[in-house]
Amino acid sequence: MAPLRISTWNANGVSQHKLELSQFLLDKHIDVMLLSETHLTNKYNFNLRGYTFYATNHPDGKAHGGTGILIRNRIKHHRYKELAENYLQATTIRIKLDSGKQLTLAAVYCPPRFTISEGEFMQFFDSLGDHFIAAGDYNAKHTHWGSRLVTPKGKQLYNAIIKASNKLDHVSPGRPTYWPTDPNKLPDLIDFAITKNIPRNLISAESLSDLSSDHSPVLINLLSHPVTDDQPLRLTSHKTKWICYRKYISSHITLNPVLNVKDDIDSLIKTLESNFVTAARIATPQNAQVPYTQKKTNQQIEQLVLEKRRLRREWQSHRSPYARQRLKDATRKLTKALKQQEANSQHRYIQQLSSSSTKNSLWKAHPTLCPPTETVMPIRNQLGGWARSDEDRAKTFAGHLENVFQPNPATNSFTIPTLTSDSQLQQEPMEFRPNEIAHIIKNQLNPKKSPGFDQITPKMIIELPYCAVCTLAQLFNAITKLGYFPERWKKSIIIMIPKPGKDHTNPSSYRPISLLSCLSKLFEKCLLTRINPYLRIHNKIPSHQFGFREKHGTIEQVNRITSEIRSAFENREYCTAIFLDVSQAFDRVWLEGLTHKIRTTLPNNTHKLLESYLYDRKFAVRCNSAMSDDYVIRAGVPQGSVLGPTLYVLYTADIPTSRRLTTSTFADDTAILSRSRCPMQAAAQLALHMVEVEKWLSDWRIKVNEQKSKHVTFTLNRQNCPPLTLNNSALPQANEVTYLGVHLDRRLTWRRHIEAKRTQLKLKANSLHWLINARSSLSLEYKVLLYNSVLKPIWTYGSQLWGNASNSNIDIVQRVQSKILRTITGAPWYVRNENIQKDLNIQPVRDVIAEHKVKYYSKLSSHPNPLARGLTRLCSRSRLRRNDLPTSDRI
Repeated sequence: MAPLRISTWNANGVSQHKLELSQFLLDKHIDVMLLSETHLTNKYNFNLRGYTFYATNHPDGKAHGGTGILIRNRIKHHRYKELAENYLQATTIRIKLDSGKQLTLAAVYCPPRFTISEGEFMQFFDSLGDHFIAAGDYNAKHTHWGSRLVTPKGKQLYNAIIKASNKLDHVSPGRPTYWPTDPNKLPDLIDFAITKNIPRNLISAESLSDLSSDHSPVLINLLSHPVTDDQPLRLTSHKTKWICYRKYISSHITLNPVLNVKDDIDSLIKTLESNFVTAARIATPQNAQVPYTQKKTNQQIEQLVLEKRRLRREWQSHRSPYARQRLKDATRKLTKALKQQEANSQHRYIQQLSSSSTKNSLWKAHPTLCPPTETVMPIRNQLGGWARSDEDRAKTFAGHLENVFQPNPATNSFTIPTLTSDSQLQQEPMEFRPNEIAHIIKNQLNPKKSPGFDQITPKMIIELPYCAVCTLAQLFNAITKLGYFPERWKKSIIIMIPKPGKDHTNPSSYRPISLLSCLSKLFEKCLLTRINPYLRIHNKIPSHQFGFREKHGTIEQVNRITSEIRSAFENREYCTAIFLDVSQAFDRVWLEGLTHKIRTTLPNNTHKLLESYLYDRKFAVRCNSAMSDDYVIRAGVPQGSVLGPTLYVLYTADIPTSRRLTTSTFADDTAILSRSRCPMQAAAQLALHMVEVEKWLSDWRIKVNEQKSKHVTFTLNRQNCPPLTLNNSALPQANEVTYLGVHLDRRLTWRRHIEAKRTQLKLKANSLHWLINARSSLSLEYKVLLYNSVLKPIWTYGSQLWGNASNSNIDIVQRVQSKILRTITGAPWYVRNENIQKDLNIQPVRDVIAEHKVKYYSKLSSHPNPLARGLTRLCSRSRLRRNDLPTSDRI
């Protein structure tokens, strides 16, 4: 195994050397690159493919100084510490060696114009632990490590080395690393490494004649091997022989298994999982997945690199102006060749993009548009310390989620009513046929979804032979007959995804993504085909709940609210509304309360199965390859499950309502509106109703975040309705609110919503610029396709409602569309926007709005929900200049 190859280099601005740095890492097989003088700020994102980048910028936030570390993705590591002072900047990571030791690597930069004392050096080295390499530009000269002379900073560093409690050592190339551009100044050695507890016979350093800077890179070879992450295990690939897969399962499947008790179900599931996994491994060639390796550059670039190295050595030897000019010319040629190679590579990549159903390369390209690289930050554990390694992070996340998956504490003396046998609903027949399951597999399973802990992917289920589907039907029928949900399907693997704009050192700033067994999800889909018709026939879900229901969308629910507001405007009324924010709605559902509502809502055989489904569930958190211990879930509907949303809707179905008020719910997003000509009366009606809502929330242990909830008064007057309280806390009053992705202001002018969509549209267009700009080699047809499928849906969302905004507001969207179309075509200034739209067959914004309105209101007339159908009733006369009529002449 090759030694660990570490390089340190003063980049003097790393962003301008990105291409040649990438080439250097490839040629020299560098594992870790320690950079100084990166000249980065918080606004700039630097990354290289195949490497993870960590940076520490100068404390004043300006583009000078700073350090950074590039490390191969496959090396197990974590960020350790960082130091950002005027006198020293350092970026630190820790890697695990195969010997079991933790090695700390630090990129160091000491600016020349700031002094640093011996004590500050010692304090920095003490913070790195007992086993480290701290390399970089120290700007400290001493003959002890090979410099020409001794400077005051060199004396301080030398004293820190020899006076340390555990003696430090240095590793130096013994040759000059700094080559000043001023010919009157002499080269010297200021780039080296300080080490601790690393024997000299295991480490060496050499100076290289590469890269364009006034510093030479230093290569450090360490005769130790880091622990690397295993490649993610995927049982199948594009080379999987599915015929072989089906043959193996057909010959090993258990036909007509005996399923009389719970142990028989668990045993059969374990056997099926083993057969599916074994069949996938046999059918997939061992070399089907070749790890990604960067392609070698062409011969021209290799020759230019060699020529540049030769001229750099010549200039370093002679320091003549002629040699320096030749080196500059060679560097310029190499940079130009690297840029041309990157442009050609991008040109070839764009040319092969296709929107066909077989390749789908166009749709794979646009989501990966150089997004900002999220740095893996250490997180605070429960004791206030830092969890840095993957193992510690997984354990800390798991401890945090264990506290999250707990029911909210009781705040009153409410007890669940006891059910008598007469209140139990009769059993409904529930038997699944193989053809029915095969239809669900074919039409409802997404082959791109991730597997659970059993490693069985949806694609493996889709490719099952019919005999295996028959066995699954027998298994599902036994589960429903016994009312027993298998234990192996109750475990979930949770991956934590950072929320944008949050403090990533706090575990609560991460969103848990649960990976469940795909066989479990298939069974849940089958079970929903029995539950949903029962709920629909018996009207178990209230009409005001539009979440997770077929043919119910967010626009219909927002339309209910805006229609109520407009009616208030027409009648010169005040419309006061409360928008409730439920804290951790799905994660803290009270299981005892949920099972009670299931018993009173669903038949006996179903609620027995769902009780088994909800209780004794477990989870483990995965961070890269590290896995936490199993923890028990004591509350909440299963995150990422198929049944979870329906169960939550059942749990909140009995929220108090009033005929005098309008209640709108979409899952946990709840809005309650009150209207009256008197602002005091409108608020009084809502306050009286909120007493009932408050008691209901307390009874069923649902916690509302009062500070995130909003109280908005919609009116054409300047007066506001009196403030309202919830749980003895005043609800914040606001002039606008965002509900289901639509921004509603108090006068319903839609200005705030249109401005938000303009900003969102510009950001997305900027990320797509490399594909849709006029110089891109992507065909004009595909550019228009990207606009219609990616950009256009951003501003058309909710256009059925905000389409009645003023002309000045609609013109905002029209101007953004015109700019994007000009970017696509590269049309000169004298070509009219109308002609560009006509040539590209793209409708003006007003025509699109009119078309969407007509289609939307015609669809509402046949909506299954009477509340949605009622939205088609329009006023023949309008006191206002604009209304919701779905005709183009009213836009």
